[in-house]
Amino acid sequence: MPNLEAFKEKISGNLSPTLSANEIAEKIVMAALEVEFGRSFILSHQSRFTSARSFAKMVKSIAEAIVTNPDLRRQALHLARSLSEKP
Repeated sequence: MPNLEAFKEKISGNLSPTLSANEIAEKIVMAALEVEFGRSFILSHQSRFTSARSFAKMVKSIAEAIVTNPDLRRQALHLARSLSEKP
């Protein structure tokens, strides 16, 4: 499961205790997309104006779905807590 390890590495460096649930969910979504599709995918969609707005909207929509679903929210917050506690 190399993608899981890469995901853990990406997300653990971006978490802090001051983040809101929405911010945590957005960071989880961004890390998952980057691990699955590559850094160039993320950068290319963030750099073009119309694509950047659509990309940001997609990330926000997925993050909102995570936060509003009780099971997904619980899992996301548990993941964030467990990864941020690692030394």
